[in-house]
Amino acid sequence: MKQIVTAGRVLAGSELEVIENGAVVIEDGKIQKVLAAGQLTEADRQDAQLVDLGQKTVLPGMIECHNHLCIDARKNEHLEIIGTASECKLTMLALEGLYDDLQSGVTTARCMGDKYDLDLKLKKEIQAGNVTGPDLLTAGVGMKGSNGSGYIGAPHSGVEEFRRTARANVAKGVNVLKIFTTPGLFSVEQGFVPSFLSAQEIRTVVEEGDRLHLPVAAHCIGGQALKDCVEQGVKVIEHAYCASAEDVALLKAHPECWVDLTTGIYLDPEREAYLSAANVAKARAGREIVRKCVGDLVKAGVHFSLGTDANHGLLWKEVVYAAELGADNRTALKGVTSNAAIVCGVAGRKGELSAGADADLIAVQGDPLADPSVLRDVEFVMKNGRIYKQDGAAAACCHAFQKGC
Repeated sequence: MKQIVTAGRVLAGSELEVIENGAVVIEDGKIQKVLAAGQLTEADRQDAQLVDLGQKTVLPGMIECHNHLCIDARKNEHLEIIGTASECKLTMLALEGLYDDLQSGVTTARCMGDKYDLDLKLKKEIQAGNVTGPDLLTAGVGMKGSNGSGYIGAPHSGVEEFRRTARANVAKGVNVLKIFTTPGLFSVEQGFVPSFLSAQEIRTVVEEGDRLHLPVAAHCIGGQALKDCVEQGVKVIEHAYCASAEDVALLKAHPECWVDLTTGIYLDPEREAYLSAANVAKARAGREIVRKCVGDLVKAGVHFSLGTDANHGLLWKEVVYAAELGADNRTALKGVTSNAAIVCGVAGRKGELSAGADADLIAVQGDPLADPSVLRDVEFVMKNGRIYKQDGAAAACCHAFQKGC
């Protein structure tokens, strides 16, 4: 099937270059060419379905770089839920979150550890057409220290336990190995960032990933753990809320290590309504620290991508926060498109409108390079050449485990 999508503005390639009155030629779910509409040939038009989006801006489908299917940050005390909820309950949460993510313009999501292997199971269901949602990149069982904190991840102690789980995850077919090295919400009163894994434990997971060219991502907000992660070969630091000047300098010296920012956890006051009183207090106490630390990291030019940490359907906010913290709008937008694709290991296939890439397209009114907040209202969503939303309304596709839609 051949399709041509035309729009008043198309953001093309990995640099999101503007093509006025642009067109995207698609065949069998892949982009064939991106060009000005006036350059379309008769051969391009022959037997093609035309999707005219008027004066909208077309850009790549967004990539959510830090998601959890078994968490929904829009639910009351969502962190506590996962401690007791059944697999059935968490699956229901996941189905809702996946649908909302896709409708918001997220066409690819990187899952950073889920209970019951939900990410692996639902990835297969999405590929089979049984579930509506973004294409998934999976981590399987997250690995934390037996003395670690948090509601996600299984406790481990010693290099052999980490090696065993890393190999089990690899056998399941994960795309990334995830470790947890620090707390999530930090305590201002404590005065330092605890580090829960040894350098040897971190290195063991990196070695296991290296055997099959699988990257390691580390939940890490700063301190000794960040130093250990960078020096032991971790590819992505998740969060970096408390990155010091020394941490930023280390990351600048190691450009192969990226940072995945999820600053909305601290900067978005609307998330407080769904947290316990204790976590609200931590978020408020740390807000300006995070604004300063992450702002310094962004202004220093450290490579970053963006994720919500399970705030489904609200990835656009992270783009706005990145711009507010000092990134230019193009770099902020690349944090959910072409730079996100680098972090996720899908560069050239996802996150850009280029020949050979998957036909993952979204459209908005206005220009996100001038005002990233226009991503709040995505009016068109196409994934792999299939339209899931048009003119602001969901297309006639199914929401859960049903074929034939």
